[in-house]
Amino acid sequence: MKTLLSSLMFLLTFNIVSAQTSQNSIKQIATKYIEAYGDWDFDAMKDFYDDEVFFSDPTASSAFKTEFSAKGKEKVYNFFKNIFKGQFENDKPPYVKFKVEKSFQSNNFVIFNTTFECILPISWFKKDSSEKLFVSMPFVTILEFQGNKIIKHTDYGDYSAYQEQINAQLNPK
Repeated sequence: MKTLLSSLMFLLTFNIVSAQTSQNSIKQIATKYIEAYGDWDFDAMKDFYDDEVFFSDPTASSAFKTEFSAKGKEKVYNFFKNIFKGQFENDKPPYVKFKVEKSFQSNNFVIFNTTFECILPISWFKKDSSEKLFVSMPFVTILEFQGNKIIKHTDYGDYSAYQEQINAQLNPK
């Protein structure tokens, strides 16, 4: 009886440690992914995707009146790669960053509460200007995993704050 009880305790402990190790590795993978996202390194991000990954940002779709979603590894990769295509040297803003405020994991999901920061040219909004705008907005990224690959990436940004900051810099009082 003691041997059976000892064996059961060992199996339970092993399963708990194994589950925690799996969860820790998913959070570590997600953290590396969000770092690559903040570095605008889409080549590195692509390595984290499942072949059938789905990306969406319903808040950006609403704010910019265009679809911000893609399905499939190549389409998601190309979507990100083309966001600022032709707008900046190397298609990357001079400064872009996701500052992670908090993150947590629940089962196969890792959620990041971040602040998205970026420098944009005023010429996007006001012709004949070489000045730059700085925007900083609350941003949430939810990653869903299957095994060690991302199967779903959903972003939610506060584009009202984004627009308010742009307006304040374009029309200072």
